[in-house]
Amino acid sequence: MTDLQENAAGHTLKLPVVSTASVLLGFTLLQLVAFLNAGVFEYPLDDVYIHLAISEQIAHGGYGVNSGEYASAASSPLYPVFLILFAGAEAQRFLPLIWNIVALTACGWLWGRILSQAGYETASRSFGIFAAAVVPLLINLPGIAYTGMEHTLHTAASLAIVLGLLILLDEDRLTFLLPLGIVLGPAIRFEALGLSLLAAGVLVLRRRSAAGIASGATALLVIVGFMVFLVSLGLEPLPSSVQAKLGMNESSTPAGGIIGNVLEMASHPNGAILFSILLSSIVFLVVAVMEPGRDVGPYRWLLAVIVCALVAHIMVGKVGWMNRYENYIVVSATAISLAFAVRGSVVWRLVALVPIFVATVVYGAHHISTYPYATRTIDRQQAQLARLAQDFVRGPVAVTDLGRVAWGNSHYVLDLWGLGSLEALRLRQEGAPPGWGGPLAARHDVELAMIFEPWMKSAAAPDWVRLGTLGIDGSFRYSLMPEVVIVATSSDAAVRLRETVTDWAAGLPEGAWFHPASADL
Repeated sequence: MTDLQENAAGHTLKLPVVSTASVLLGFTLLQLVAFLNAGVFEYPLDDVYIHLAISEQIAHGGYGVNSGEYASAASSPLYPVFLILFAGAEAQRFLPLIWNIVALTACGWLWGRILSQAGYETASRSFGIFAAAVVPLLINLPGIAYTGMEHTLHTAASLAIVLGLLILLDEDRLTFLLPLGIVLGPAIRFEALGLSLLAAGVLVLRRRSAAGIASGATALLVIVGFMVFLVSLGLEPLPSSVQAKLGMNESSTPAGGIIGNVLEMASHPNGAILFSILLSSIVFLVVAVMEPGRDVGPYRWLLAVIVCALVAHIMVGKVGWMNRYENYIVVSATAISLAFAVRGSVVWRLVALVPIFVATVVYGAHHISTYPYATRTIDRQQAQLARLAQDFVRGPVAVTDLGRVAWGNSHYVLDLWGLGSLEALRLRQEGAPPGWGGPLAARHDVELAMIFEPWMKSAAAPDWVRLGTLGIDGSFRYSLMPEVVIVATSSDAAVRLRETVTDWAAGLPEGAWFHPASADL
């Protein structure tokens, strides 16, 4: 055990308390600002309701968003299972909030424990307090929980891996956190597999072969088992949500996809965070390899893991859309850099601060201008579409944004974007002739469609009739477009639905408006 660990061993753990309090306070402030702006509690992403809708179907023995029809609308194998409790009741809507509070608390505690394990309780105390109280806010830990999605759980699993590896390298001791994080990560998100397998490899190389092989094989089995499950339902092995994000079609190639992904990362502001962390991690890895006598030699394993994981995410991962896709790797890599930096001079800490500064610049302005308005967007748009479908139409509908309309809806919801319908996804991505949505709508007795017109006009059949447009006043965030076109799928349906839509529009909240129309699409 090093001098830093010996000093820290007899010291009460304060940094975990500081970091946990910091992230929970940041999360509370985000929720408060969002509530004051929207006037109601709501999630900032409609995607949360996709998981809730799938949970409803799982509770009734199905899998998808519609009764009797299988669909892989969510990319997380386990998160919908976490949301089964209270399926079909209003209380279910608060489960993503509860799980994210639990996961954020775990993230805060694990972050502080990593700093304590590294020695910040006694060495460089002022910097340690800064790293515990401020850095988690700068790298978006409260913001990721604010989304209501599974990414906070993914980040918690990743931090468990980091802490487990630190303890293994510092004390030659295996804790339950390491195999738990290795197995739990891929069960939450597909992209966790890279970090999990790398960590399992370290276990094998550090003479913990049984634990490494068992945990790595289990992590891989989770992904393979989920794919086998999807295939057994007649679906593709990759979830529709993953295929939609990847833009997969018959002409895509793995090499072209990787090159395109790297170029996209290089041009995206969030990509600058990943590249800056990669650069600083490579610098630290070189130091660890060249100067093993400075009590940093074992850390070359940890740094090699995060460098490889960063490269993998840059090659095949995603960034953005509330900064959630990259959060696990940004937080993990930052934690490792800070843990390494305490063992060197102030220059090392400055190197670790560079990507944190980049993240502050990229995330900071975005959070201020965007996060407070996202829940208002979902309430004024998607919640109103759900009200139209469930309280007024009370029959099958078609959409291009699936979640809120599908959750709690006993009638069929045709997802023209394709997350909830593999057939629609194939038609959209393979360039089906204009009007391809018409036969699908007829097959499912859909008389009303709610679509983002510029994105989905090719799906509209020639006989679809525009009923009007739902729009939002003020700031618009985290939905595909600020206006949704509401259409009838036939002239006969239009006659029946005009009065229905008019009655619905009379109940729109302040900030949402409906402009009736009579022209065809």
